[in-house]
Amino acid sequence: MKHIKPETLEKAYQTFSPHLAVTKDSFEIDVPNLLPDMEWNHMDQLHRPYIHQTYEASLRIAVGKDFAVSLTRWQRIPLFITISDIRIKPGLYYQIMTIAGLIVVHLVISMEEVDKVVHLKIEWFITSHKWLKFLHKPLSKKFYKLNTRLQKEDHQIRARRYELRNKGYTFASDPVDYLTSNTIGCNTIYPALSPTLIDIKDLQSNQLTKFSVGQHSFLIKKQDNEYLIWPAVCPHEGGDLSKGKTCDHHQIQCPWHGLKFTAVRLSMQEPRAARYGFEYRLTDQKIEVTNSRFHTTPNHLDDPPLPIYQKKESLEFFHENERDVLVTQSDQDN
Repeated sequence: MKHIKPETLEKAYQTFSPHLAVTKDSFEIDVPNLLPDMEWNHMDQLHRPYIHQTYEASLRIAVGKDFAVSLTRWQRIPLFITISDIRIKPGLYYQIMTIAGLIVVHLVISMEEVDKVVHLKIEWFITSHKWLKFLHKPLSKKFYKLNTRLQKEDHQIRARRYELRNKGYTFASDPVDYLTSNTIGCNTIYPALSPTLIDIKDLQSNQLTKFSVGQHSFLIKKQDNEYLIWPAVCPHEGGDLSKGKTCDHHQIQCPWHGLKFTAVRLSMQEPRAARYGFEYRLTDQKIEVTNSRFHTTPNHLDDPPLPIYQKKESLEFFHENERDVLVTQSDQDN
């Protein structure tokens, strides 16, 4: 991709117009992680309303493998910002935003992995007419504080993905780009699990309990004469469903992206089920679980459309015609 080199950006803006003022600042941090997951975290727009409190709503205008253009509302005030995201090459991104048509902020985001530690450096160039240069310093401080907070908020995602990779999990969204990083589907590919029994004889009624099985974990709830079960690792992108919110219709909402997953239901009348890449069988006081038929292939949706309007409304997975289909709350209400 042809682009202005990061080291010449400041000069390029200064020569663009003799009346422009340019202020430069930066933020750096080392993150124990792999480069693909750091890039996925950066390109994943869908987590922002649930993990960060900065982005109230975003309208994605256009997206391709190496770019995305969005209109974002800043918090709850009527301030709209056009944001262009560009992947120059693996580990190097440009993010350009225009504020009120008067100030341009150009971020250079670079990532370099050494021994499973990614050095993240974010540089920003604030450009405006010289008359508005007095705004650069407070705006730069705002960006520094913002990036400090965003890194803290993203820690849960990065640490979780790093842990899962070390346990042998992979994701159908690999290799990452702006399209795959925002695909709604069951993208988690779980490590192989041979038939294993989970002892549920001491399970308390109406209590959600987490069971660990090797590199896997499951959430099980006894309710009336049936058992509800979910993989504790979110089928979408690996979030921790044990930290999610329980909802109506036997669902748990993932804390990362707001997706709601319906439980597998087992009873003596219907002791077998298969969903989210696992097969389940209820026996006497035990549940047998395996993914030996599925572990090499993700149980994903069939090319679901990319939602272009992102706000704080949850998306839900329901079971229909032996496959997982995606509906929104409004679809359900209709």
